[in-house]
Amino acid sequence: MSESLLLKLARESITEVFEAQNIIDKEALLAEYPVLNEPVASFVTLYLDNELRGSAGSIIPSKPLIDDIIYNAKKAAFEDKRFAPLKTSEYLQSQVELSLLTPPIQVYYDSIEQLQEQIVIGEDGVILTYEDKQAAFLPQIWSQLKDFDSFFQHLLHEAGLGRDGLKLHPDIHTFKVEKQIDEPILS
Repeated sequence: MSESLLLKLARESITEVFEAQNIIDKEALLAEYPVLNEPVASFVTLYLDNELRGSAGSIIPSKPLIDDIIYNAKKAAFEDKRFAPLKTSEYLQSQVELSLLTPPIQVYYDSIEQLQEQIVIGEDGVILTYEDKQAAFLPQIWSQLKDFDSFFQHLLHEAGLGRDGLKLHPDIHTFKVEKQIDEPILS
C-alpha cells in the first residue's frame, strides 16, 4: 500500500464535503488493502502558506485506519475550533499532512530528571495524563519547542496544569509517527 494512497484518502475525505457526495469507495479499498481495516491512530494536519490551518486526530487506536483518516481529515478541515471551516479556495492551496501513530508506551519515572533521560527530543510524541486532564503533542511540535522544558511547559499548559505539573507525577506515554505531506492542488 503506497503512502500516497493514505494522503489521497485524507484529501478525498475533505473533497467529499465540498462536493456533497461520496467519492470514496470504502468497500473496494478494504478489499484491495485489508490493512485499512486494522485499528491505527492517525492525525491529519492542514497547512496554508506553511501556517497551521486545522488539525484533528486520535492518539489511541480505536477504529479502522480508513475510518480514522476520513473522520480526522473532515474534522481538521471543518471542526477545528481554532479556525473557521475551511473554504474551497483555502483547500486548493493547502497542504495535507498525515501522521500514523505507533501505540503509546508508558514511561516509568521517579524524578523529572529520570523522565528527561527517557524522552527522545525531536522524535517522541508525548501524552500527559493527570486525573481528568490530558494533552498530547505530536513529535512535530519539537520543531517549535526545541527543548524538554519548553515542550513540557506547553504540554502542561495544554492539559490545564500549572508550571509545576510534572511534580504531580502525571502518567506519561510516548509514541512515534510516520508522517507524509502532500503539495497544494494549486500552487
